[in-house]
Parts: sequence; C-alpha cells; structure tokens
Amino acid sequence: MKCSVILPCYNEAKGLPALLARYAEARGDLDLEVICVDNGSRDQTPAVLAALMAIYPWARSIRVEPNRGYGDGLFQGLRLADREWLAWSHADLQTDPGDVVIAFRALAASADPQRTLIKGLRQGRAFKDQIITWGMQAVALVTLRGWYRQINAQPKAFHRDLLGHLAQPPVDFNFDIYVLYQAHRHGWRTSTIPVLFPPRPHGVSNWASTWRSKVRTIRSSIWFMTKLGLGRHR
Repeated sequence: MKCSVILPCYNEAKGLPALLARYAEARGDLDLEVICVDNGSRDQTPAVLAALMAIYPWARSIRVEPNRGYGDGLFQGLRLADREWLAWSHADLQTDPGDVVIAFRALAASADPQRTLIKGLRQGRAFKDQIITWGMQAVALVTLRGWYRQINAQPKAFHRDLLGHLAQPPVDFNFDIYVLYQAHRHGWRTSTIPVLFPPRPHGVSNWASTWRSKVRTIRSSIWFMTKLGLGRHR
C-alpha cells in the first residue's frame, strides 16, 4: 500500500519534533508519507517544519494562508496527496502515529478496502468528555438518520475514491461528520479500531480550550448536521 497521512498543524511547533520522530518509529515497512499542513500558524511552526523536512525524506509540508479553518487545511492536504490510500490524524500526539499504521493495515485486511473507512474509537476517556460525544451522536442519529460513533475520533483512513464524493466540504470542524456522512450516503462501510487519547503534551485545543469555545463548536455542529440532513448542504 502506498499511503499518505495528512496532519493539520496549527501552532504545533513545540510538539512537531517528537511527532515526526514517532512516525519514523511507527512506519515500519509501510510505504507511508506524512504531509504536514501548516494552517497559517503564528508560532515557529514554519521554521520547525523546514528543519524537519530535511531530516525525514518521507515527509513534506505545505503552508495554507490565510487560515480558513481546520477542514479547509485538511482538504487541501488531501487533494495534494497523490497516493492511493489516504488518512488524516492529529498533530498534537493525542493520537499515536502507530494507530495510523494500524488503521491502514486494518483497511487492507477489510473485505472491500476501496469502499471501507477505518476510524479510531477512543478508549478510557473522562466521563464529562463522553457526555459531549454521546450528545453529538444523538444529534447525528436524529438529523442524519445514522449511527456515527465518536465523530471526531482519529485517525480516519480510506481509499482516495472517497474524495470524489466531497463536493462542498466545510472549512471548519464539521469536516469530520461531513466525510462520515458522505461515506455512509454512498454505501461505504465504516469500521473502528481502538485508540488511546491521552492529554496534549503541548499547547491547547483549538476548539475546546474554554467552555465558550466548546459551546460555539457544538452549536455550529448541530446547525451543520441539521442542514446536511435536510439536504441544504451537499
């Protein structure tokens, strides 16, 4: 399998050396390239990435300006990738790079790899975090009439054919549910792999740093899923 994983990197300068070092360990014999998307970072991310790209020949980076949102950066990275098998994951080490390798191997072992999406299923999370996840799953069940477990859990791995169904991907954090919905809508099977989700070693979450940001993101997701379910967004 020739694989690419897309990592959105917004202000991740402190954690990038450890991240790429971990990918170097985890790759094994998998033909995996890592595409780091610097989504308009305001810290030293560009300089750190430039230094790391010289060390790891299987990694490359792009800079997206202006930063239009998480989804826009991811989609630009996915379109840049020219390999057959694609994935995206976190760049903050909350999802272990080894899980990306496991996801690709699970995809290869599935009954129909070209029409299967493999995603993470987070284990051992705090109860308060699970409440939000359950709430979003309930909203998706009502608005999209489907069961979408842990919508924002990473990694997500799939065949590049899925990109052809992403006509109007959202530029924000609703990118995850949009891709899952389009996969389901077009007859793709979704399978999960267990993953751990430890705290970030560096920085803060871009959507959950405060309760105000959490409420804003949740409200946006509910509105987006409602429009998607009503056919007002394709």
